[in-house]
Amino acid sequence: MYTLFKFFISVFVFLLILVAGYFLIKWFTNPVYRIGDLRKGQILKFNDETESQEVNGDKLKVLSYNLGFAAGPMQLTLADEHPEDFFTANLDEFINLVREEDANIVLLQEVDLDSKRSWYMNQLQYIMERLGWGYAAPVVDWDMYFPLRKERKITKATVVISKFPIVSNEYTQTSCKPNFENRILNIFYYPLLWKSTMQRVEVEVAGKRVGIYNVHLCVWNRAARVAQAEYLTEWINRESRDVDYLVGGDFNFQAYIRGTPIPEKDLSKPPFINQFRANLAGVSEILSSPDESAEALHKNFTFEERKHRYDFLFYSKGLVLESAEVIDTIASSDHYPVFGSFLFARESF
Repeated sequence: MYTLFKFFISVFVFLLILVAGYFLIKWFTNPVYRIGDLRKGQILKFNDETESQEVNGDKLKVLSYNLGFAAGPMQLTLADEHPEDFFTANLDEFINLVREEDANIVLLQEVDLDSKRSWYMNQLQYIMERLGWGYAAPVVDWDMYFPLRKERKITKATVVISKFPIVSNEYTQTSCKPNFENRILNIFYYPLLWKSTMQRVEVEVAGKRVGIYNVHLCVWNRAARVAQAEYLTEWINRESRDVDYLVGGDFNFQAYIRGTPIPEKDLSKPPFINQFRANLAGVSEILSSPDESAEALHKNFTFEERKHRYDFLFYSKGLVLESAEVIDTIASSDHYPVFGSFLFARESF
């Protein structure tokens, strides 16, 4: 019996060393960030009746929102405990907002598809069924099981939903090393963390193609965000030179999260967000001007806790901005959505 016990202890220790070795090798051999290859994404069709409905193609009414898996305005952990009706109430509040704004394209980040923390609800399906919209393009960026933590299972996505037909969906994902103050936590969390998504969707509006870039940039460090912004501008210049386009999402501008040091260097440097105007001919942003300081940009904050602006919406020169706002009356998430209404310039047709 003692011999058998020693055998199992030896096997357990060996497996423990093996697992620890895997995490250590991943940490020390991988770069601080890595932008992955382009991949084809899913296009989901939810409502056949949408095809026969007349959708007004004269205006693009675009909402960009980090939904934060509908966990409300204050998130203390990755899986704060709430009753199921808490999440459905927050989703219903968001759905009502989409209707009130008469949006026809929505860029979403942090949508749970099958997570214990949100009662294994498919939030995308819940939204689409109640809106009655026809088209969605999801990119799963976290699909992980944590057997020894309260999160257990998390599956979440970055998604574009649209009243207009979605004709293509491609994406790239960036792995980023975390920067918790606890270094051991960094090593063992790294292979388990979500990846940061940049997504390009094409929609067909009144017979013409419009490019929609939906992003959720890396939250962990500025270097990754700057590299992602450079990649994104090259991608746009390559793929959308001859079409109108929008670029929105959560850019995590000067972002940091609990348990990580305040990024003093990032806060003191010129806003990387301004490089979109510098590198994309004729591009504008709905609520800011060229070369604005970080202080000026943050006046239109979308993240209440830090009074920072994380969420932006850029548009190409073929689109004319009609109205824009940060919507601070909704409490479904710890972010506020940004909204823009656009007309097509005459020369775009």
